[in-house]
Amino acid sequence: MSRKHRSEAQWLELINAFEKSGQSQADFCAEQNVSSAYFTQRRRALRNLDEPAFAEVKPQAAYTFLSPNSVSPALTLRYQQTELALPLSVEPRWLAGLIKALSA
Repeated sequence: MSRKHRSEAQWLELINAFEKSGQSQADFCAEQNVSSAYFTQRRRALRNLDEPAFAEVKPQAAYTFLSPNSVSPALTLRYQQTELALPLSVEPRWLAGLIKALSA
C-alpha cells in the first residue's frame, strides 16, 4: 500500500464513511487501500478527541438490588447508552479502581 497523507478532517470523513458503510473494517480498508491496523489506530485516536474527559454523574433515587421495595439515594454513572447505579455508600477506592479498569 502506498502512503497517502490525510488531514484530520479527511480521516474523520473516512471514519464516518466506514461507520455508514456496513462493511467489515478489513473489507472497507482493502477497498480504500488503507492499512487496517493504522485505520484502527487513527480511529481510536480521533474518537478519544471527541469523547468528553468526564462522565456526567448525578445522585438520584434508585431501586437497590437488595431490597427492591425501598428507594435509596444512589450514584448513577452514565456513559453513552450505559448506566450504572451504585449506592452512595460505595467506597471511593473501589469506584476509582472500577473507573481505572474500564478506561484501560
